Amino acid sequence: MYDLIIIGMGIGGITAGIYAKRGNLNVLMVDKNTPGGMLNNIEKISNYPGLINVKGSDFANILFEQVKELAIPYKLEEVINLKIEEDVRIVVTDKGEYRASNVIIATGTKPKYLGLDNEKDLLGRGISTNATLEGSDYRDSDVAVVGSGNSALQESLYLASICHKVYILNRKTGFKGEDILIDKVKNNPHIEIIYGVNIKEYQEIDGKITGIILDNDMKLDVKGVFIYIGYRPNTDIFKDLNITNLQGHIIVDENFETKIEGVYAIGDAIKKDIYQLVTAASDGIHAVSNISKINN
Repeated sequence: MYDLIIIGMGIGGITAGIYAKRGNLNVLMVDKNTPGGMLNNIEKISNYPGLINVKGSDFANILFEQVKELAIPYKLEEVINLKIEEDVRIVVTDKGEYRASNVIIATGTKPKYLGLDNEKDLLGRGISTNATLEGSDYRDSDVAVVGSGNSALQESLYLASICHKVYILNRKTGFKGEDILIDKVKNNPHIEIIYGVNIKEYQEIDGKITGIILDNDMKLDVKGVFIYIGYRPNTDIFKDLNITNLQGHIIVDENFETKIEGVYAIGDAIKKDIYQLVTAASDGIHAVSNISKINN
């Protein structure tokens, strides 16, 4: 049995794993996807101390190399359930079960979508939430970006460097992102901003997007649509534990422990004031520190 199982290998989960290993805890990390989590969706990181315009995927690779250097055990498996039995927490994956005294949930968030009828069918066939990974498929084409925050602005700038034209569809009349990014977007000749609109319909042929119709009846002949309208906590599998609020955020105390003893949560999966890479890493340190005190 493990002292600690960490569910999720984003920056918070990996930081927790590093500190757990250095604290001599018997630890296991589990994630179904490529280690690094949402880092792999970030084109450039400029707001983390010591990193200047570093690709998110490169930073994720560095973190994963540190995991391997420290010989921290990990499993690339999908967690489908968390069972609580007295003093044992059982992490159930699509390949097996793992037992631990403590669990840290570091599952982060997942993208929100517009909710149009054929949207799910078109994922990867014209609709994306990751310009960094899929943007090159639309080189020299026209594309649309939906959103008004930093992610939408950053990815629009990246797409503008490889695509023929980028339409930013801003559902409001202003942006929520940083001023420096807003200025860059507004001064980029390959970007056109359309305010106060929503996508009404995806047009498709043979299961691939050929264009979109906006709610003002404007038609745009775009080959790709990149959606950045926010994220929601990736906590659906824990809803039966009654540790989340109505929005899906896990509720924790000052030690990052839920109301279930031995079950902790960190990073973007929890309810807190600031969601940044640096705070996710900090959460991981605090949670492991408390677990280490209990185990020693």
